[in-house]
Amino acid sequence: MMKKMKTLYLHIGTPKTATTALQFFCAENEKVLNTYGYTYPNFGIRYKSIGRCRNGHFLIGGGHGESGKETLEKKDNTIAHCFEQIYELFNQYDNVILSDEGLWRRGIWHEGRIWKKLREEMDKNIFSLKVIVYLRRQDEFLYSRWNQRIKAAVGLASPDYVTTWQELMNHPPQSILNYYEMLNKIADYIGKESIIVRRFDKNHFLYGQTIYEDFLHAIGLEYSEKFHVHENVRNISLTKNNTEIKRILNGLPSIDESCNKIFRICLSQNSSHSTEAACNMLSKQELRKFLSHYQEGNRKIAQEYLNMKENLFPFSYQSAEKWTPQNKAMTEDLIRFIGNLAIYLLKERERQKRLLKKHAHAIAVLEKKICK
Repeated sequence: MMKKMKTLYLHIGTPKTATTALQFFCAENEKVLNTYGYTYPNFGIRYKSIGRCRNGHFLIGGGHGESGKETLEKKDNTIAHCFEQIYELFNQYDNVILSDEGLWRRGIWHEGRIWKKLREEMDKNIFSLKVIVYLRRQDEFLYSRWNQRIKAAVGLASPDYVTTWQELMNHPPQSILNYYEMLNKIADYIGKESIIVRRFDKNHFLYGQTIYEDFLHAIGLEYSEKFHVHENVRNISLTKNNTEIKRILNGLPSIDESCNKIFRICLSQNSSHSTEAACNMLSKQELRKFLSHYQEGNRKIAQEYLNMKENLFPFSYQSAEKWTPQNKAMTEDLIRFIGNLAIYLLKERERQKRLLKKHAHAIAVLEKKICK
């Protein structure tokens, strides 16, 4: 009897398409997935600034050599070790799910080294590979990516953290916006038949009403009440005004990670109560011109990967107004931010005072015991 081929599902993002939510969903529903013959493994490897649920990060994450620098040899050893565990899991489960959004772009680095390695594993004929990628309309993706970078500002050393929206639009990163070209680069290594393309649009998922329903359908499962979804938002975005405030703060010469964290907390609170009007970052004419650069590639994706005759992304313009930093709500948002920051610091001061009082009491008790 021919041995049944296993399936490795590799979710590669793209970034800013609810990847964090899907990773938590899979990790939190691991036992439910197990009952259907699926597993979302945890390899016990942690990477700095990388979420614990990004279980596919070993494919692009580091190992460090004796010099402390990343070495390809060390990375290859980590990949080999994780695949040993994957093959053991295939003894128990027919399907293994991995996820890391960094693979969308970094997978083709070093002349596609990671995709070549995956091809080598595929050629062992133990599993078939299904790469799942979600695509978001280019303008929405670019804004969300810029928004997240300004908000996070990890390390605070990159000029990206003070780049204005207009500066970004003057020189958009074409390599990550031309989806069709990137898909073809990946297909060169693993075959077009191994790629599952899904559309990320909160109002136009290819299947179901939520990203969870759509993702489960992509891996051959149906959503049911057995699966649990936490209601809390995994990654809250700042409003446009609060992103602009954060962008300016990122340029302060004395800002450090501690300050950055406090600013993020206060601006996230600010974003929950902002009176900012719904505005687009581009005018209707600017948006049409921007999207025209990707229209043909998007059409080919719809036709070749999704067998769709309609457009990959519906065109919609949600407001008659373009956002500018001089909008009416900016003053109120600035005042609210200053208030939130003052309240945060006052509460932190009170917390430190209580802590000092507690320590002073503990010291006094010890002194009495010592003096007896």
